[in-house]
Amino acid sequence: MISIASLGVAALAAFKPAASAADSCPPRTLRMEEAQVAAFHEMTRAVNAGDAARYARLYAADAVITIIGGGQVNGRSAIEEYEVDLLRQFPGTRLAFYDIWQKGPLAVVRYGVNGRTTSGQVMGHEGLLFYQFDPSGLIEKERRYNDSLTPMAQLGFLGKVPMRAPPTLPTEPKVHVAQGSRAEVENVAAAKVILTALDSKNEAAFLSAVADDAIVNELMLPQPFVGKQNVKAWFEAWTGAVPDAASQTTNITGIEDFVFVESTVRGTLRRPLGLLPASSNQFTLHRAAVLQVKAGKLIHCSFFMNGKELAEATGQWPLPTRK
Repeated sequence: MISIASLGVAALAAFKPAASAADSCPPRTLRMEEAQVAAFHEMTRAVNAGDAARYARLYAADAVITIIGGGQVNGRSAIEEYEVDLLRQFPGTRLAFYDIWQKGPLAVVRYGVNGRTTSGQVMGHEGLLFYQFDPSGLIEKERRYNDSLTPMAQLGFLGKVPMRAPPTLPTEPKVHVAQGSRAEVENVAAAKVILTALDSKNEAAFLSAVADDAIVNELMLPQPFVGKQNVKAWFEAWTGAVPDAASQTTNITGIEDFVFVESTVRGTLRRPLGLLPASSNQFTLHRAAVLQVKAGKLIHCSFFMNGKELAEATGQWPLPTRK
């Protein structure tokens, strides 16, 4: 189940993402595209039926799930056991996919999940998943990006804090397939310019590439930033909180008008960010983003960063309960 990252597992020790596919697109293989979509539909059916074994059969025997900020699950048997435990904690969980993006054996999925504990407490969150499939259509690798602090806050573990509401789940996912087009290459180039402006704290350059009705959605914060003025406020909040932020891209891929980025971020949390207070400790963490670019302008961007990983990296874990 794509659900809460393990709430008490130690921080991720090592991370080796798949090689970048930005500069080349494998030949379109209809069978692979169909197999991936079928697998994702089966995944939602299995989770929503509470069937961990059915879910685990979608993975290769030696598959690896890397939960960013939460560790690894190695092998189909361990994946099934992990799923059994989650379904025990949150019976009746509902899983849905908003979008499926495909590029040969690679697929990216944005998901939402809603559930309840055995005592009836409500939780729910969104996340981003990077998959690699083998030729038979089984999942070989999965990298999960979500924010552990969101469900923890919803379940009351962090006390009275601002929190994101559980998401509204879609009925069917939208499917996007890489075309290997010049436009996709140009979108990747535009995304690099936007992210470089963010990393260099060049507000003028960043905002010049932002559409007037753009949305930036930092999933570890309580709500998205809608419209250019609010995006400007987000830019100032992020660059003020981490003025020395330096990102290293580990994977960047363009599919239609979307660009997917995985990166490591290093810096110092000089001001509070979300539920975390400032810290003098330098940190390194993992971050993913989905940028939607049209005519060279950013119209939507979602960032996926695990607040628990940031808390651990800045020496603030476990977070105190606020009253």
